[in-house]
Amino acid sequence: FTDANVARLASTDTDAALDDPELKFLVPPAPPLSGSYSGFGRLWQVQDRLPTLAEQNIPQLYSEGPIDRITELKRLNHSILFEFLDLVDVLIKDPSQFSARTERIRDILVNAHHLINEYRSHQAKETLKLMLQQQIDAKRESTRITLEKCKELQAEVERLRQEAAAVDIHTSAPEAGGHTQEQEETTGYADPSAISAAGLQTILEEVLAIH
Repeated sequence: FTDANVARLASTDTDAALDDPELKFLVPPAPPLSGSYSGFGRLWQVQDRLPTLAEQNIPQLYSEGPIDRITELKRLNHSILFEFLDLVDVLIKDPSQFSARTERIRDILVNAHHLINEYRSHQAKETLKLMLQQQIDAKRESTRITLEKCKELQAEVERLRQEAAAVDIHTSAPEAGGHTQEQEETTGYADPSAISAAGLQTILEEVLAIH
């Protein structure tokens, strides 16, 4: 794994690199498509699926085919209670025989766990549906608030338009505000009293168009 070998691998074809005694160990293996692998003391399937009880060497304690999983889970739960009572009795009378009872309890628990795991795909779908519905509700609420604010702004703008239209400003009366053409040229700003109602409405419309 030297820099020189890594540089050679980048410029070498994969088939040629496999024939090279120094580069073949740098070529990653193809990902497995089937079978199983061992990890952390357990056997895992390459394809993400629920292994059957037979593949786990566990006896199946419920019937094959369509079943009522809720009824079966209740039955297995009752069986665990009975087996636990038997285990207590065995530990009192003959503790050396406890292993058979614990194996039986283990088989019942694995069967119950397997039935529960069969609901995982359904649970994932329902969880995804719930998350999407929550996102839709949040966006609808945000849209509702935005529309309400828009209506409030429109009402405020309409009020300003009505007030501007009600103002009767005479642009040809400089004595009303003491404004002259010379003052406007000196300051660079127009006297607000010289702006007509139509001019104010035009300014408001331009502001609305920008925002």
